[in-house]
Amino acid sequence: MERNQILAKASLLLSASLMFVTLNAFSQLSPESSGNTKPDLIYKQLHSSTLSEQSGLFADGLKLKLDLSVLDEVEEDRFEIDPDAIPADDIYGGMWSNNYVNMYGHLENVPDTFMVDLDNFTMPVDGYMTSNFGRRGSRRYHYGIDLKAQTGDTIYAAFDGKVRVKQYERRGYGYYLVIRHLNGLETVYGHLSKFLVDENDFVKSGEPIGLAGNTGRSFGSHLHFETRFLGKPINPNFIIDFEKKDVHQGEYLVTNSSYRKTTNSSKVTVNRNAGNTGNASSVRPPVNQGATNKYVSGEVSYHRIQKGDNLGAIAKRYGTTVSKLCSLNNITAKTILREGKSIRVS
Repeated sequence: MERNQILAKASLLLSASLMFVTLNAFSQLSPESSGNTKPDLIYKQLHSSTLSEQSGLFADGLKLKLDLSVLDEVEEDRFEIDPDAIPADDIYGGMWSNNYVNMYGHLENVPDTFMVDLDNFTMPVDGYMTSNFGRRGSRRYHYGIDLKAQTGDTIYAAFDGKVRVKQYERRGYGYYLVIRHLNGLETVYGHLSKFLVDENDFVKSGEPIGLAGNTGRSFGSHLHFETRFLGKPINPNFIIDFEKKDVHQGEYLVTNSSYRKTTNSSKVTVNRNAGNTGNASSVRPPVNQGATNKYVSGEVSYHRIQKGDNLGAIAKRYGTTVSKLCSLNNITAKTILREGKSIRVS
């Protein structure tokens, strides 16, 4: 009797065990697609056995970029191209007006030197020089470069920046634009036939901004192009090689000699086939003025800003103070330092 009871209990336990195993096996099967809308997540799971082969994956299989420095780079780019900001606001003292080419006569704390970043230059029009920077007769002076263009030819922004002036001047520029660039320069585009941008528009280097024309004081279709810093004209030849249609270097140091006028006539141009036909000084940056020039002798030095730099670290490295750096560069201790830019240290 007892033997029969033991056998009955054993049979019951065996049946229960078999049923449990069967149900567990069914629970591990992937659900069929027909009639079942519940998403199958089994293939997305990241198991410990595959961690070594799939390092850096989320549970959904997407690659995870762990280098968080890319976020800093994105934030820096966003800051530099903020369309609502005033370009080079720290240099121009907050001055922004949609009138006049030179509105900076009363600007205080003007830096005596400034390094301009020229990396993303675009030639404003693909034409040869027809009139140079220089004298026009005994009374007039030509503060820009004239480039050959047919009416309707597209004119492009030379650098990233913001349209400050969009005006018409009957006895001068005709329809013209002034763009304040992120690098601190301002460029002027004159004698246009049509505007393609509006005041306060942010434009990228190489973006169409207008069409060439023959408006204002002009005797033939062309583009009048100027480069200015704080309203003062700089001979564009100091910055741009108009034969090669590119900048001379990746940076240009603005000094007092940048504003000097040439005695050459504006008729001295760069021949599109034979190179410079006039005085070489009219199409090249200012040459060294001798050892007495503090910029030549090395008394003026610049530091290229690297990732992680701050004013305190830079001051310590060059044996100076933060207040001195601020004074030299017309900035404040709270100014954001942008990687790749240059800062004067002596």
